[in-house]
Amino acid sequence: MNAKCRLLCLREMFIKYTDQNNYVSMKKIRNYLSSFGYLAHKITIKDDIDALISSGMEIEYIHNKGYHLRSRPFSLSILKILADAIASFRFLTVDDSEKLLKLLESLCSIYEAPLLRRKIMLTNRVKSDNEQIFDNIDVINSAFRSNQQISFDYYDYDINKHLVQRGEERLCSPFALVMSGECYYVVSYYEKYADTYTNFRLDRMRNIRLVNSAREYPDEKLDLEQYIKSSFSMFSGKSEYVTLRLPLENKYCNIVIDRFGKSVLMLRDKKSDNHFIIHVPVRAEYPQPFFSWIFSFRGKVEIISPIRLKERYTKVLYLVLCFSFPFLKMIQCVHMAAVSHMKNRQQRFTLVCICFNLRLFANFVILYRHLRHLSKKYIYMIHLVRSISQFFCFIVS
Repeated sequence: MNAKCRLLCLREMFIKYTDQNNYVSMKKIRNYLSSFGYLAHKITIKDDIDALISSGMEIEYIHNKGYHLRSRPFSLSILKILADAIASFRFLTVDDSEKLLKLLESLCSIYEAPLLRRKIMLTNRVKSDNEQIFDNIDVINSAFRSNQQISFDYYDYDINKHLVQRGEERLCSPFALVMSGECYYVVSYYEKYADTYTNFRLDRMRNIRLVNSAREYPDEKLDLEQYIKSSFSMFSGKSEYVTLRLPLENKYCNIVIDRFGKSVLMLRDKKSDNHFIIHVPVRAEYPQPFFSWIFSFRGKVEIISPIRLKERYTKVLYLVLCFSFPFLKMIQCVHMAAVSHMKNRQQRFTLVCICFNLRLFANFVILYRHLRHLSKKYIYMIHLVRSISQFFCFIVS
């Protein structure tokens, strides 16, 4: 019994105090064992080390350095990736993240553990306050195994940052747990939206319980990989295929592959040698996240079909232009006039207003080009007008 305990103590010492750069001598090994009440001869310790090597531990002896654990199941780089992932998960509380990080630290030596913590901050990150995360995951996994439905309460935050229950208790059939945008989602069948699948954020779910009834599914068979690719910000709804035109540049090819994967079909545009076409599934029932993604390309990406979705995007762009942009520019120009110390302020204000109207007209045309695709020569003229007007605004101010 004493020999078995000594062997476990020796194993713990190699895991905790040695790595690729840190060694222990025979003297340190004997002192470590004696601190736990195990007195052993050098020959006995060498036999114990041979036993650990036979069990699979890669212990190596280096002359004039000592013994060390040459390799581990998880390298430091792998543990660092896992530590960064844990720190970035928003569905985990700070305490849960701390517990998981300590578990990772136990897999490396005390000398490597601080490296896992380098540049990892938990207190300033956006974290969940749901203490039931791990319990909820266990319940959902049990539902997968036993083919049962679950019931739960779903919560939202109000203006006072308090959690408020959304509606009554919900009943659904969980299909999968999916990670998206640093959050966990439960893809499930929910009777309220019986013709498709619904996504619930795990950190917003409380009091999850198993229900003694078999899981149900809609008629359509779910391709989970395709489902995730077509969901922007994990909004639920039916998917439909959308055709997009993009510039034939490597950076846009990278963006498409990063978003939709290598299986996406990318074809050269027959109408233009400088563009290519993609045909991808998108959950366009709630298109706001998809529109935001398109808008981020600043007119470089065009929606070809369906026409209904293109027209809806056009209306959104007109609203952005008509209600947001002019007022911001007007405030900027009035402010420039107000802070001026020129002698003839009235003339200066008039000139600023003229410049403002030129800039506003230019931006109207640029947005119109985004919608109707004017030729390049018009765009060059518009950019020239913008530059001249902006130059006059700068000179006058």
